[in-house]
Amino acid sequence: MQKLTSPFSLGQQQPLQKQSVNVDDDSQLKVIREDTIRSVALIRYLHKRRIPVSIAQKFCREISYELHGKNYYAIGFKNDAGGYELRNENFKGSSSPKDITFIDNGAKDVAVFEGFFNFLSYRTMYYKQEDPLSNFMILNSTSFFEKSITKMQEHRHINLFLDNVKTGQKFTLLALSIDKVRFKDERKLYQKYDDLNDWLIHLGQSQKQQLRQKVLILIC
Repeated sequence: MQKLTSPFSLGQQQPLQKQSVNVDDDSQLKVIREDTIRSVALIRYLHKRRIPVSIAQKFCREISYELHGKNYYAIGFKNDAGGYELRNENFKGSSSPKDITFIDNGAKDVAVFEGFFNFLSYRTMYYKQEDPLSNFMILNSTSFFEKSITKMQEHRHINLFLDNVKTGQKFTLLALSIDKVRFKDERKLYQKYDDLNDWLIHLGQSQKQQLRQKVLILIC
């Protein structure tokens, strides 16, 4: 049984109180419709995660869904089987079926991420710049890592942007033990942070702090 906090309720005008929502299986969550991301609450959430709305709109949708007889909405990232990873400020879940998301750009290299916010963070790093040509694999669950190794190995280089937690360490070491030439551990970029998005968030905060310090120096 997975414990989740409350999602955004459709038409909700007041700030939501966090509460426990028990999801026994994916069948309890039903996608009602999808649309372009435009809800103020979801755009605010993207800003909090330091993701430009234009990038999120390119790869994600605003998903309205039903859970326990109530309607909610979240940012949805589609997988290859047609299910969605769903996120908002108070909710982390998914609709069935679960699967990876593979984005084929016809490249010889592939970048691998655990979750889609880390993928969006990577794209944000190259915002308004030409990012390196690469295919992308978003696992959506580390349970798909070993099953996806064969597909990863179809590429010349496999750049791993996994989380800096036990599971990320485990699968990074597994990949390097298979082929330490083609598999590359890219976590050195964000080695002091939980994952790529955590690094991006703190990078923005650091820049704001530096700007404040410069302003204070000028005032003094």
